[in-house]
Amino acid sequence: MRHFLSNIVCAFIWKKSTRDLVRTMIRFPQTRDYIRYVRNFAKNMEHKKIKKIVGYGCKNFVIILNNKHVFKFPLLNDGKDVATREKRIVDAFYGISPIKIPLMKIIPYKNIYIRKYEFATGTLLTDIKPAIIMQHSEHISKQIANFLYVIGKNDPIEIRDLKDNPNDKPGFLYGWFQKDIWQNFMLDTKTFDITFFIDWELASFEDFKSSLYVSAHNWDKFGYRKLIVDVMAEYAKLYFRYSGK
Repeated sequence: MRHFLSNIVCAFIWKKSTRDLVRTMIRFPQTRDYIRYVRNFAKNMEHKKIKKIVGYGCKNFVIILNNKHVFKFPLLNDGKDVATREKRIVDAFYGISPIKIPLMKIIPYKNIYIRKYEFATGTLLTDIKPAIIMQHSEHISKQIANFLYVIGKNDPIEIRDLKDNPNDKPGFLYGWFQKDIWQNFMLDTKTFDITFFIDWELASFEDFKSSLYVSAHNWDKFGYRKLIVDVMAEYAKLYFRYSGK
């Protein structure tokens, strides 16, 4: 019944982000409790500005408080396994990554596990016009390439058990990879420095190629056509310069 009702209501909502939010709040009544949790967290704060977002695939309900705290509530299960795995990866790479990773903590709440993050300042790539991004493509691509190279060449001992084969070694386009690089970074729109790389729950030790193909497809689709070429060229320079090959 909730699915049917949500489809009827959302048929009259044009904006996709609003439509997804309304649909999620109708289908998952626990979202009201999650909003109350955040409001209670903020009860002693002077300002209580709340922004609600639906995570990719409607797996999570995200609430941003005062552009300072980010709460990610699971919708499809208790969220424990995903939260624990992401926390381990974030902790392992926090001091290694050349681009800042938001601090993260896990908060057990009733029968779920909330992921709470430091708010990532900056503007999401996809919120900036492609023509502007292309003007700064070289600067942006160098940062992404260095990020891929540094993360990929490192093999923190504390998360080796998360690899399919703990004995696998990093190589060219092979190693730890944030995976969803096409949109999960924030930019300073004055300098076009990347301020944060966010959302590490999909990170894995893998061959980069399939995920890079997805990034290339999406960058092309949204108008950032040259970015993948520049990123790959810069990555190759770094790898062969420092690997001794």
